Amino acid sequence: MPLYKKWSSFNKDNVLSETDAYGVYELGDSNGKIVYIGHGRIRNRLNSHFLSGRDPIPRVSLYRAEVVGSKERAEQRERAEIRAYMRSNYGVCPAYNKRLG
Repeated sequence: MPLYKKWSSFNKDNVLSETDAYGVYELGDSNGKIVYIGHGRIRNRLNSHFLSGRDPIPRVSLYRAEVVGSKERAEQRERAEIRAYMRSNYGVCPAYNKRLG
């Protein structure tokens, strides 16, 4: 069950306008290919993906996030998203995910 949210430009202004509620998020490259799936307090976790607090990590241009309400639900949703990604990508995790949730 993928995130059915619209991609947003991954920049500080957009990230700072996000909620800090628990949720799951995806980071994507400029073509919308998912490179990372994560969970946690959305604004805080998205902010952690900026190098030196200013520049996004390499290859990340887009993001989308979904609020799920609790830490436990966010962890479950992240694992489900990674598994779904792996099923449709021949068992390979997103580029920046080194392990399954």
